[in-house]
Amino acid sequence: YRLLGIQQCTRGRLKGLIFEDHNGGEVVPLPAEETAEREREKRFPAPEAARAPMGILEDFGASPAKLPQKLLACRICITADAVNVDPDIFNSVHGNGLVYDGRLIVDHNFGTTDPAIYGAGSLCEFSRRFQRQNSRYLRHDGFNGREVGAKLAGALLKRLDPVNGDSVAAGGVGMTTQDLPSASMLTATEEESSPDLLPEFYMPIAKGGLLPGSLHYYRIHACRRGDMQEEPSIEEQVIVTDTLDLANGTGHFCRLTLDAFGKVDSITYLGGEALQVESLWSLVGLSETFLNYLYQRWRDNDIPDIVEFLADEWATALFHDRFMDFCHQIKLEMLASEEVKDLINKALEAVNLKEGLSRKLLTDIRKDLPSDSVKQIQDHLLDYLQENTNHLKTYFLSWQWAEQGARK
Repeated sequence: YRLLGIQQCTRGRLKGLIFEDHNGGEVVPLPAEETAEREREKRFPAPEAARAPMGILEDFGASPAKLPQKLLACRICITADAVNVDPDIFNSVHGNGLVYDGRLIVDHNFGTTDPAIYGAGSLCEFSRRFQRQNSRYLRHDGFNGREVGAKLAGALLKRLDPVNGDSVAAGGVGMTTQDLPSASMLTATEEESSPDLLPEFYMPIAKGGLLPGSLHYYRIHACRRGDMQEEPSIEEQVIVTDTLDLANGTGHFCRLTLDAFGKVDSITYLGGEALQVESLWSLVGLSETFLNYLYQRWRDNDIPDIVEFLADEWATALFHDRFMDFCHQIKLEMLASEEVKDLINKALEAVNLKEGLSRKLLTDIRKDLPSDSVKQIQDHLLDYLQENTNHLKTYFLSWQWAEQGARK
């Protein structure tokens, strides 16, 4: 069947679909009375109560090509097709001599074989020469579109302003002529911009929408790291709670998956309540232990609803806009400690990548951490809570105990 057109009711809503039948059937002429009735309906649409039965194909005369025509009465039409490149764009790519191998091929700076044409987004893919180096996922559809756009803008800025591009893109001030780098500095910069290095992507990818029945659907998952990235196969890595009641739209369905290293890899939500996508977004990439030992408590049937559990006051700090900066600061300081790096590298040597990190191994690493490093992490946590105490009033700090005692 080939779609020819649609019919609408008096309120402009979908009433029916008109198809052309290519199955070799014969045209069934409409009776004169029915033909006259069709003409009257076009001029004076029938009220809602008089519409035809839904989901039934009816004969509808002949199409302009003299083929049988069918009418399908319906109120909702859902179409689906494979995601592919638009034919016009495909012809433009080939017409300009650009390299196309299932996707438009670009280099690490998003440049094509034409120096005046740049590309980014689901249409594009990094050159395969980078894959041989580090087995990275190459197609841009596996990364956050906003992040890809920001990287593209930075690459264009370097092209338009080679002197100040890097500093301006990072939010700094451009250089003057006295600040121009020497020849030796230019050589070092060129080595740092080696084509063997791809941009780093880390932002999660979020999709969502409003489904029939006023149900809100969200799915947030981590960006692709490699070609061999599948759903968790270990039962422990999937956490599901379902309190959704479709009859009245209350409750929530929530599904979390953890990767081999115990980090939140994806979150799927379905429910009548609209959630803040930014809050779910901030959870992707966090270790499960940040979530108050979510898996262990779920396994013990202590968490009937993940959404209600994460909406509790204890989780306020996780959704603060400076929490990720706090985590990043701790990560950098731990990486600067040779003792910590040696401890982690030694522990990872015995890890089976298919099985991932066990909770016993994580517990052993925590026990072996140097006391100075543990104290450093605790101090940073207290500083973070104290600096943001105006928003994180749930947490009672040690200095507040001292103030309360002094008042008494």
